Amino acid sequence: MLSREFSAQKILGLLILSALGLAFPEKSLAQVPLKKDYIVVADTALSQGIIEDIPSENNTVIYFARTKKEEKVRYTVEEVSEFRVSERLFFRKEIPQNTSKQVVFLEKLPHPVKDAVFWRLNGEKPIFYIETPAGMEILGDSYRSQLSNRLGNPMLDPLLEITNLKELSLQYLARTANTIEKPRTFSRIFVITPYVGYSSQTVGLTIPDSGHEAQITGSSPAFGLNGEAFLTFKRNLSLNAGVSWTQFDAQEYFIYEFGASRYEADVFLDFSLLQIPITAKYYLDLKPNKWRLFGEAGYSYAIPDYEKLGIYQGKYGRDEVVTSVKSFEMSDKYSGITWGIGVEKYLNKHQGIVFGLRGFKVDGESKDFVKGLTFHLGYKF
Repeated sequence: MLSREFSAQKILGLLILSALGLAFPEKSLAQVPLKKDYIVVADTALSQGIIEDIPSENNTVIYFARTKKEEKVRYTVEEVSEFRVSERLFFRKEIPQNTSKQVVFLEKLPHPVKDAVFWRLNGEKPIFYIETPAGMEILGDSYRSQLSNRLGNPMLDPLLEITNLKELSLQYLARTANTIEKPRTFSRIFVITPYVGYSSQTVGLTIPDSGHEAQITGSSPAFGLNGEAFLTFKRNLSLNAGVSWTQFDAQEYFIYEFGASRYEADVFLDFSLLQIPITAKYYLDLKPNKWRLFGEAGYSYAIPDYEKLGIYQGKYGRDEVVTSVKSFEMSDKYSGITWGIGVEKYLNKHQGIVFGLRGFKVDGESKDFVKGLTFHLGYKF
């Protein structure tokens, strides 16, 4: 196809023929499991052994021995057409070199694209090539436009924007190119989103010395930071962790009965809440590289910082009213669930604006709890 490479089928066929004694009995040195290190000498002799210093002397030489006790034998690129070390495959290839060409050992990267293969020339700074029916071409500074022209698939253009000249990135590109069926939006593997918003919260508690359960509602600005790591090569599922801060300052008036007495109480709460949410987020493209919907769900751990927790209380008896002012305590930590929905509008490649709604309900060590909804606006980069 593109070279004189030995495919798995050729190697397997050679081994079967050797075992049956039907062909190449004098050249086939050993039957070799395909996952073992091997070299192919003179395009026919297949031998299992140990390979070191791969490749050496400017990628033109390898040193090979059948066993650890044997002395290493030097083989040049003219003698060996391919070899394998662990899961890495190397082939003899001719590459462009300035105005001439040079024959070297190139490492073949996994997941070849249809009619295109990525290669790496090993060294202090690896050099990458792409091979198509049109020939071998080094990937230079304009590699994104090169790849776009060579792969000839406009649906890959959003992915090319986040592709780097690195082995894992090129493998990701190749794997995606083999499976993509329609355009998609792609983000970086790791992204950060700071955000601001507005939070409406409700605190549930038991009024001291009464057993009366009450809820107090308040609102405040919200600030947060979210870190996101994508788990799939389609960039549609991610793991999120971050922090958010809100301030609760509200009071509520209650009338209730406890025992034989009637009570009137003015309860006031002033505290800030630091949350650490951990969620899984799933994305759905509306318009590739432009708009995305998302939903998320997970766990939240919250730490309050109390400023004031107090109650003005009046107890009404038959002939008297007893008033008091007292403070009380609430839980020093909360945990529970969090969820969210939102939409992202991409501005430039992977950067964009996030519009979201996140809800939560965290319970304390007693019967108190905090729940709320936060509308937020963030910038993703």
